[in-house]
Amino acid sequence: MGGDHAIKIGKILGYNGQSRVDAVGFSGGIWLYWRLELVNVTPVTHHSQYITIEVARLGETPWLFSAVYASPNPSNRVALWSELERFARNNNHPWLVAGDFNETRSLAERHGGDQNMARRCDIFNNWIENCELIELEFSGPSHTWARGNSEETRRSARLDRALCNSECFLGRNPSKRSS
Repeated sequence: MGGDHAIKIGKILGYNGQSRVDAVGFSGGIWLYWRLELVNVTPVTHHSQYITIEVARLGETPWLFSAVYASPNPSNRVALWSELERFARNNNHPWLVAGDFNETRSLAERHGGDQNMARRCDIFNNWIENCELIELEFSGPSHTWARGNSEETRRSARLDRALCNSECFLGRNPSKRSS
């Protein structure tokens, strides 16, 4: 689903600004909507696995938002981590990165499935560290994805999260500064 359908849904919901990466078959797809009268948004990067936009309200410091829908293919995710890491090195703006990373930070964030995932967790954690990102507090179900109808086939994991750089975290949360 995408294209004209995405535009139509945005209008039905009352949004008049949008940026998107259309799905390929049943895989991927990112839709971002906003109201032009409330915020200025400038698209920065469109990629098959993420969109980055600059967001600015009148009189406020602009900040960057990257919406991620990472590929289920681990090698494609490694390419995504590399690209976002390059972006982080060249960025000094407040930056929020959120979405479905299709990866977990530890085996404790998974139930069922392949237990030989420690290396993938390490790669993901190294990426977060290399980008100097901070994980934001999470509320809701401990696992954000599930599949399978029985205990034998059930798999679940926490694939969705929000991360930000220190400029974003400290700039918007002055009470969170350490003394």
